[in-house]
Amino acid sequence: MKHWLLIIILLSTFLFSCSSDNDNPVDSSSSGERIGAVCRDGTTSTATGSGACSHHGGVDHWIYR
Repeated sequence: MKHWLLIIILLSTFLFSCSSDNDNPVDSSSSGERIGAVCRDGTTSTATGSGACSHHGGVDHWIYR
C-alpha cells in the first residue's frame, strides 16, 4: 500500500510540475508576430510554438516584434 501511495504522490507532483504553452496564454494586448520566448530559467529561444523552452522549465513569456 505504501508503494502505491508513493507512486500516486510522485505522479501527481510530476503532472503538476509539467508545463506547456497553454500555461502561458497569449496576452490579447500583445500585437505583432511572435519571434521567440523567454524561458522560466532566464534563457531565450527563437522557437515560437509548442515545445519552446521544453528543457528550460517552460515559457515565461513570449517575445513579439
